[in-house]
Amino acid sequence: MHKSLCAIALILLFCSVSAQAIYINSPSTIIIQQEQKDLPVTIRNDEEIAQDFSAKLIAPFEAFVSPSSGSLAVGQSTILSLSISPSEEFEGNSFETTLEIQIGEETAFKNVRVIFKETIEEEEEIVPQSIGTGLFNFADFGNFTESVFTLENALNAVLAVVAAILLIAFISRFVKRMEESK
Repeated sequence: MHKSLCAIALILLFCSVSAQAIYINSPSTIIIQQEQKDLPVTIRNDEEIAQDFSAKLIAPFEAFVSPSSGSLAVGQSTILSLSISPSEEFEGNSFETTLEIQIGEETAFKNVRVIFKETIEEEEEIVPQSIGTGLFNFADFGNFTESVFTLENALNAVLAVVAAILLIAFISRFVKRMEESK
């Protein structure tokens, strides 16, 4: 049993290392009104060797990522510029697009919602709608859970549970041996 637990822990460790090879930080929603939007997208090479990268936005409209390719050293980050121009053809529409980042042989995808607004509304104070008040604001909880529940955090939680099980098994075995030696 001890060997199988160690084997499972090693498999999960290798899976969590491979899941962290690409880091992407970009907005999840983009609103386009009457002027071009240039937004920063941060990527990082978390592999153990230098890698080439490529980036593009898969969308039914024209979008540019600059630079669209290059090279990243070990642990190096770079900031790309995602440029989207307004188009009368798409005004009033919303699109689910995909930001595709390839670093070396691995490819990562991030969903980005692009909303084309018809006109710039007069500046009004936008009050976020909340479902709840005080400490328990459910709208904020949704944003919190979106950022917390990621594949990386799920694998880390599984690894923590496996480590806790192994620690408990070690402690119980140690206590049993101490009792036997008395």
